[in-house]
Amino acid sequence: TEDQQGVYRVYMLLVSLAAGCLLATSALQRSPPARRRCSRSRLPTLQVNSDSRATQEYFDFLLGKTEIEPTEDQPSVIVGGGKIGEMLREFGERRGFEDVVLGRGEAIPSGHPGPVYLAVPAAELDAAIELCPEEKRDDLVFLSDGQLEPLFQRHGLYGPCQASLWLALMRRGGKPVDGRVTDLSGTTDGLSRVHGKWSGAFAMRMGTGGILCREANQRDARRTTLEKLVFVTAYNLVGAAHGGLSMGEVAGKHGEEVGAMCRELASFVRYTLSVSLFSGLDDRLADYARTMEFLPTRLDAGAFPFTSGYFYRYTKMAGTRTTPAGIKVEIPDTTPLHTEYLLEARDRGLVGKELLDAA
Repeated sequence: TEDQQGVYRVYMLLVSLAAGCLLATSALQRSPPARRRCSRSRLPTLQVNSDSRATQEYFDFLLGKTEIEPTEDQPSVIVGGGKIGEMLREFGERRGFEDVVLGRGEAIPSGHPGPVYLAVPAAELDAAIELCPEEKRDDLVFLSDGQLEPLFQRHGLYGPCQASLWLALMRRGGKPVDGRVTDLSGTTDGLSRVHGKWSGAFAMRMGTGGILCREANQRDARRTTLEKLVFVTAYNLVGAAHGGLSMGEVAGKHGEEVGAMCRELASFVRYTLSVSLFSGLDDRLADYARTMEFLPTRLDAGAFPFTSGYFYRYTKMAGTRTTPAGIKVEIPDTTPLHTEYLLEARDRGLVGKELLDAA
């Protein structure tokens, strides 16, 4: 079958990689005598570990056997009392739950059995994680926009529960607008996705308020999260550069510009993170922007490191570099259109120079 052929190809790839590691080990063992005279503690070493669990987990992933235990909505901890936090609390109240709502600087209770929804801006996540007991970190549910993967790595969070929210809330306590779009086949669907330990509980709570949030596997959920990163980065930057337009105005008046930037950022994601976004990106994002036509665009300093700052960090690597062998290599800017708009925004005072320098 096709699945079996895919597994066989992966198996052969793993065999090839193992063979390469063995060859590398042999090469080190044949190092020149002069290097072997170094003290034992300073010798470079290469260890080849054989752990069948990683291979088995990847095979299970390919065959669709990786499953997360189902969860249901229940009393929860909500960190943040802003628009999203209040929305979640209200949805829980409709189901008869009494959630624990925490403000800035309040520690997350270790004895609470339910999920911990982090309804705070991305810039406040570091502090929220530090206030979470070690035994509760597996219950964290991340709801912020932006590229959070470096933050996960810093805190040693691997495979956390994360939701990508495609909706709009104009005010605290207001009615949320679901970001549903219609594809080329005429099917209308919501774009919000969630993956992880508490995905079932979160999707159920969102459904209480009429927001369609689907559970997804880790691969597809990551693609959706990165697609939202592309959207908020490109549309906010183009809209701000043109005088602070709304999302709908960006799609209607500057569709070609923002579409080109979305494709550029998606290409960056493809070749830097090895993640291909879903097809039909331009039309889907433009459709979503028209659905959210009233939302303003802006360049938020707190969100910058997680959006444009993330891409600009790689831009700063561009230029002439010299290899250890003395060979000069020209490193291109991987997102030149994004850089052009960002530098113009800097020159017009829309983005502080200190933010670009800190990226």
